[in-house]
Amino acid sequence: MKLLQKIIHILKERKLTISLAESCTGGYTSYLLTKIPGSSAVFKGSVVVYSMEAKKIFLGIPHSLLKNTPGVSKDVCIMLAKNIRNILSTDLGASIVGFAGPTSKKGVPVGTIFISIADKNSADVKKLIIKGDRDKIRKKASNFLIRLIHNKVKKYNLKSLT
Repeated sequence: MKLLQKIIHILKERKLTISLAESCTGGYTSYLLTKIPGSSAVFKGSVVVYSMEAKKIFLGIPHSLLKNTPGVSKDVCIMLAKNIRNILSTDLGASIVGFAGPTSKKGVPVGTIFISIADKNSADVKKLIIKGDRDKIRKKASNFLIRLIHNKVKKYNLKSLT
């Protein structure tokens, strides 16, 4: 819980806002962030884009990008982070896509996860392979995204905001 509190504190202190686009975690990361009192000052919203259709309709991911990747790729993840940031007009946008199982799709193994965080200048993305059952994969993936968000926000100083 302390890490979540630190994130909210840093975001508030630096007057930054964040939004999320989640797929395989089904909103679990958003749930974790909103458990913290005062998170509404910095957390502007999220969207669960579980299906490829939802990724396309709600966040404008092109069908051409989705059809070859079953919605799980570095490029899809980065685009989700950037698009949610733009749609909700936040300083940071974060996203997560992956397969929690029980089966793989189009040759992408169970436990393959991409997490991304974007600001106005760049987007960071990480690929993870997480072992475990469906619930364990979803929870670990959310916690990895929380750590990526923390690493990003703690690097911000007042100079980088102007």
